[in-house]
Amino acid sequence: MVEKIGRFHCFYVKIRKVTSACGPKIYEFVFDNSGILSEKCCEQLLNAGRECHDSDTNSILSEGEFSKEEREEILARHSEVWNLCKRSGHIGGTQPVPAPTVQPLTGCAGKVTSACGPKVYAFVFDKSGVLSEKCCELLLNAGRQCHDSETNSILSEGEFSAEEKKEIMKRHNQVWNLCKKNGHIDIENTVF
Repeated sequence: MVEKIGRFHCFYVKIRKVTSACGPKIYEFVFDNSGILSEKCCEQLLNAGRECHDSDTNSILSEGEFSKEEREEILARHSEVWNLCKRSGHIGGTQPVPAPTVQPLTGCAGKVTSACGPKVYAFVFDKSGVLSEKCCELLLNAGRQCHDSETNSILSEGEFSAEEKKEIMKRHNQVWNLCKKNGHIDIENTVF
């Protein structure tokens, strides 16, 4: 079994084979039934190995509250993402855009679980998602400096326009402030 380091999952820690830009995209495909994967993300997933992919999905399933039906759907998409990447090298889109390569801050990132990290990423960078009380608690316990460092690290590696960076930083602050104020983020208290 692949060893988890800290409480962060294989994709981000184990030999850093999948970047923090690709990990959330894989998560979205498997757990949210959405998204596309670039050739680079598929390549990173395949290079990380099936054992790593299996370990991460099982870890997230064990941390979350999923019904039997949801688990079956998630496991089907888990296999689907692997098989599609193996067969075609990307998922969706006619011209996949390579994801930026980002080296996560392992110690800092390790304070947010594999189930919550992609949700924070989706909120800040993809204008989507909700955060449970547990995810907000983990984010706040990681600290503002950690939250700032993670966002700045991804921004420094990605190709974002000045306007995109401004929007991302607005959502970066919004996720922190909403977690601090409400203890969770749902559709009712989210304005994108």
